[in-house]
Amino acid sequence: MSDSESGVGLPEGNSAQENTRSDPTADTLFSDSLRHIERLIPVLAIVLGAVLAGRGYWRVALGVLAGAAVAYVNFHWLKSTVMALAEVITGSEEHASRPSVVLRFLTRFVLIALVAYGILVSYPAAFRGFLGGLFVPVLAIFVEAAYIVLASIRRGF
Repeated sequence: MSDSESGVGLPEGNSAQENTRSDPTADTLFSDSLRHIERLIPVLAIVLGAVLAGRGYWRVALGVLAGAAVAYVNFHWLKSTVMALAEVITGSEEHASRPSVVLRFLTRFVLIALVAYGILVSYPAAFRGFLGGLFVPVLAIFVEAAYIVLASIRRGF
């Protein structure tokens, strides 16, 4: 017996996708999340760097800024790689070749490894900050998620 036969799940004719798109307020609430995250990454990096530098940990602060910069570039490359991969999978006419998608994917890791090695060799104290800076996009995603939850509660979703 399927979910629709037992009366459990979505009403007939409604899919999860239709339910998501039926509310224009929800669409506008979620449509700018990626742009907000892209703006939050440098802001959070600067705030964290300033707090650390203000406490006298200026090398760690520089490491955080370097890690956040690499993470920001990585975030943009990941976004473009996912879009290119989606175009390859869907068979879109204008898409990047498969080798270039793989090359962009691997280049992200090479960039992170080279910068991490340079910081580890030059300023070992800044290396911890660099590792922390790599997680600034995660913090930005968390902040955006909290914002969306609070905005949803205020609007009565």
